[in-house]
Amino acid sequence: MNKKALRNIILLISVSLVLAYATYIVNFWLFSSHPRISPTDASFLEGIIFIIIGALFFLGSGGISRGSQRAAMLAAAASAIGKEVIGPSEIFRRDAWKPKGFIRLGLILILTGIFLLLIYFVSL
Repeated sequence: MNKKALRNIILLISVSLVLAYATYIVNFWLFSSHPRISPTDASFLEGIIFIIIGALFFLGSGGISRGSQRAAMLAAAASAIGKEVIGPSEIFRRDAWKPKGFIRLGLILILTGIFLLLIYFVSL
C-alpha cells in the first residue's frame, strides 16, 4: 500500500475517533444527570445522525445548477434562431451526474457515526 494512502486512512480514522470521543464526553456531561436518556442512548441517536449527514456530504450537491440552466436557455434561444448548437437536453444530460461532494468530511462523519454506534453496542 502507498505511504500517502496509508497516512490519509490513519488520519481519517484518528480524526473520526477524536470526534467520536469528544461527542461521547459531551453526551456524558450533558446527559449524566438526565433520568430519561443515558449518554449511550444519545450516542446511538447521534451516530445515526452522523451517518446520515456524512452520506449527504459524501454525495454532495450534484450537477444541475443555475449555470446549467442558463446554458440550456442560451442553447434553446440559439437553436430557435437557427444556429447549429447542442440542445438543452444534451446540456442537462452532461451536467446531471457531476457530484461535487465533500468526500473527506463525509467519510469522517460516517466513520464517527460508526464509532458512536460501536460505543453504544459495546456499552449495552
